Amino acid sequence: MLKTGEPLDQYLTNLAWSPDEKYFFIAHLNRDQNHMQFIKYDVASGEQVKILFEEKDNEFVEPLNPMIFLPNSNNRFLWLSERDGYNHFYLYDTEGKLIKQVTQGKWVITSFNGFDKTGKFIYITSTKDSPIERHFYKVNIESGKLEKITKEPGMHNVQKSSNDEYFIDSFNSLKIPRVINLLNKKYEVVKNLLTADNPQKEIKTGETKIFTIKNEEGIELYCRIIYPPDFDPSKKYPVIFYVYGGPHSQGVLNTFGFGSYQLWFKMMAQKGYIIFELDNRGTSNRGSDFAQSTFRKLGTIELKDQMAGVNYLKSLPYFDENRFGVFGWSYGGFMTTSMMLRTNNTFKVGACGGAVIDWKFYEVMYTERYMDTPQSNPDGYKEASLLNYVQNMFGKLLLVHGTSDPTVVWQNTLSFAKRAAELNKPLDYFPYIGHGHGVSGREALHLYNKITNYFLDNL
Repeated sequence: MLKTGEPLDQYLTNLAWSPDEKYFFIAHLNRDQNHMQFIKYDVASGEQVKILFEEKDNEFVEPLNPMIFLPNSNNRFLWLSERDGYNHFYLYDTEGKLIKQVTQGKWVITSFNGFDKTGKFIYITSTKDSPIERHFYKVNIESGKLEKITKEPGMHNVQKSSNDEYFIDSFNSLKIPRVINLLNKKYEVVKNLLTADNPQKEIKTGETKIFTIKNEEGIELYCRIIYPPDFDPSKKYPVIFYVYGGPHSQGVLNTFGFGSYQLWFKMMAQKGYIIFELDNRGTSNRGSDFAQSTFRKLGTIELKDQMAGVNYLKSLPYFDENRFGVFGWSYGGFMTTSMMLRTNNTFKVGACGGAVIDWKFYEVMYTERYMDTPQSNPDGYKEASLLNYVQNMFGKLLLVHGTSDPTVVWQNTLSFAKRAAELNKPLDYFPYIGHGHGVSGREALHLYNKITNYFLDNL
């Protein structure tokens, strides 16, 4: 048994064995999640050998990946960390000596894709070219030099052969549904394995654009607009915001398919709505400052950025500013309800599912990472609780919830419905009996029809 010690309210994460199985490694994270100790244990005795290194942060430390030992080595490993503000690799030995930072720059590694056959290089996928794209690189561990393997703009997913002779590059972009190529060791295309037809070619769709705007602080925010097929800039159109906006999310990407709602978006565009999405601060792959902006005040900073999107749309002549709607699920349900209640009636109609209403009802590790405890941050929890804004509800709001939701427990929206009744505020509510955090199967048709008709009838 490992003797992990006190305090008892700590998180033991990122567990890993040494290749020789003599040692075990654990990232100890304190309850506040702002101090991590990476500790080496002796397997035979269960005793701590030593603390290899520590990471501290004013907001939070978020170790997500176990150590990666170099091939044929029992004492050298790679560690992925955001300690310099971006997710990069660091080379350590098992005595805790930092040998070097392997990668660096204002971009993040999104995945580790293995070593080359010599063990002197690693393969990674990163945002180096653009936050909204993914490209594949070969990195020299000793020098840190990067060699880009993928070429075409878009989202790349690359698999390599064990002898590094071949690579399978599967990619797509806003205009390319899917291409899969076989590359040789010089990264040249030797065979096209698939060039997919557009699965929506029989569907009349409007133009999709990706662009950036700046918020009040001058920070660039990525946006997507889907226009109706017969868009006429001389007319006025209603808009439906799609929002998620929470940690570990990124909605606006240079990809052909964007999320499970893409066909619904295009159908609503066919019905005369413009669809808009914006990745606010607090979302991923823009560095830790961007992600940690919402610390201790979930919902507030995100709203400011979404309102930057509102102001941008209002500056364009073809938006009807009296017909703004919003839709989202889970954290997006929290954001949808927030946008209905905390933006001075900017939004006329909202529909959402599985909404977090009060963060004291949500999972402890997630919530306290971004909000601290209710005892240490009472003002933040009060500001974020949507139960404190029900009196501001003047538009039309539809809440749906799976009654067996293990992620966002049903108590969230039930408490909101109770508060609405107490204040005599109109609210449309529908429970999906026995469903979890999403609605699947044949009842999904009922859900989509309900949400579609809710916008058609009210926006």
